[in-house]
Amino acid sequence: MSFASQLPAPEILPTSAQHLRLYVRFWDVLSLLFATVYVLAENWGALMWRHWAVAGLTAAQGVLYVVAIAGRSSVSNRRLALYFVSGIGMWVAAGLIQPLVWWLGMTYFGQMFGLLPARAAIIGSFIVSVLAVLYLSGWDVARIMPGLLIGFGFQWLGVMAVYLFLSSIIRTSQERGGLVARLEAAQRELQAAREKDVELAALRERERLARELHDSLGHALSTIAVQLEAIQRLYRLDPERGAKQVEELKTLTRTSLADLRRSLDGLRAPGLGERRLSEALQTLSVEVGRRAALEVVCRVPPEADALSPAVQETLWRVAQESLTNIEKHARARRVELHLDLQPNVMVFVIQDDGVGIPPKAELQRGHYGLRGMRERVEGLGGVLTLASDADGGALIRAVLPLVGSPGQLSRPTT
Repeated sequence: MSFASQLPAPEILPTSAQHLRLYVRFWDVLSLLFATVYVLAENWGALMWRHWAVAGLTAAQGVLYVVAIAGRSSVSNRRLALYFVSGIGMWVAAGLIQPLVWWLGMTYFGQMFGLLPARAAIIGSFIVSVLAVLYLSGWDVARIMPGLLIGFGFQWLGVMAVYLFLSSIIRTSQERGGLVARLEAAQRELQAAREKDVELAALRERERLARELHDSLGHALSTIAVQLEAIQRLYRLDPERGAKQVEELKTLTRTSLADLRRSLDGLRAPGLGERRLSEALQTLSVEVGRRAALEVVCRVPPEADALSPAVQETLWRVAQESLTNIEKHARARRVELHLDLQPNVMVFVIQDDGVGIPPKAELQRGHYGLRGMRERVEGLGGVLTLASDADGGALIRAVLPLVGSPGQLSRPTT
């Protein structure tokens, strides 16, 4: 009668579960009240002490149910034990006085399945069935009829089969609800971790830009200031040599201005956002090639647009940082970007024909972008390799795990 109390929260809204629980308990109380009225009405006009005693015991069971069960959202095991022992005891006492209310035991039969653990409910319902048979046999074992025994036996077995079936469904539903709750919690944690990674990446980029400006523009401005003072003194003694130094100073100024523009371009460069990875990488390659007079070949399959947002953002940042470094330091003429989607991994290779990567470049001052690339790739369980080609040039290779084959990846909605 109280199976609703076992239904898991993920399957039924709290308000619905509360209403259903109140509905079941209403009928439990009503059945006890009806038994009290029935005993008195059946014997109205010839009421004797035993009728009043049975009515009082029945009413006491109703009061006990309201106090111990109906008025509480959760009931402890100790309170349940006291309730069933006391209630069934009063029911048996009423049956010893007058077997008229034997059917009242069926309310305990149903309550056990809704309130007790499976093992306790099976044992308790069996005891109630035996007591009901004794009720109807006048508490004389010799008078128990085979048909009555078979009827209650089949009833108990049938209820057991239904109960065990429903218990299995409820248990599966509860496990599924718990799994869904854990998955939702994990999703929230992943989202929070991703937001934290974005914040950390922004902080690292800010630190990198500050140090880059200090190392390049700051040093250049200091040099310009020193040279201006020297030129000011030199013009009085050797104007020709002073003019030559002015030309050198103009070259240094143009170089510093170009470095500043590259840094500002990197600062303004947005994340991937809602853009498709293949189109964004092609656009970036064209822009870098035009700006640095490079031949940039970009080969990225359309299936890359179906990768997860975190993977696409990482590949975009690797390409962006690599092309920036090639433009600034490599003195290359040709660059190739290639993304290969294999059954279990993806391989992203960026290769140029420039001067190569210095040994232990990540550990050197000013190479914060290389460390940032490695942190992004390894944060997704991948491996980043930085190497110099034997024939000259640099090779950047990022290998990331791929969940599902490329053909099975779903294209993200925009």
